Amino acid sequence: MRKIIVLLTVIWLSGCVMTSFVTGPEKQFQDAAVSVKEKRYKEATASYNKIMVDSPDSTLAADALFELALVSAHYDNPKKDYTQATHSFAEFLKRYPDNRRADEARTWISVLRTVQELKKQNERLNESIEKLQKLDIRHEEKRKRK
Repeated sequence: MRKIIVLLTVIWLSGCVMTSFVTGPEKQFQDAAVSVKEKRYKEATASYNKIMVDSPDSTLAADALFELALVSAHYDNPKKDYTQATHSFAEFLKRYPDNRRADEARTWISVLRTVQELKKQNERLNESIEKLQKLDIRHEEKRKRK
């Protein structure tokens, strides 16, 4: 019985030791994910970019590009950039058209383009409102002078 407990302890400890020695792009990917969780988006972006440069043919490169696009669109990212996110998702589809997340990337592109178009429409409407307010003020001033 004592031998079994010792053997199980050794197996368990070896599993713990092995997981702590993850290196290379896998480690960078894990670090990037932690950075996103901790709202360190600049660091996450740098890590995902490094994976794409250092290991462009790995499966992690595809995941890194996808995650990079998500970071660009992350709701809590103070430097979110929907245009950049759209470009990153498009690049993902260009490089990895058969990836398991290709449909998700297409959906993101569609949503982000809609958001960008709505933002432009909102800006145009605000400009129109401002012009109408100025016109209304001028009209009211003319009415008061009469």
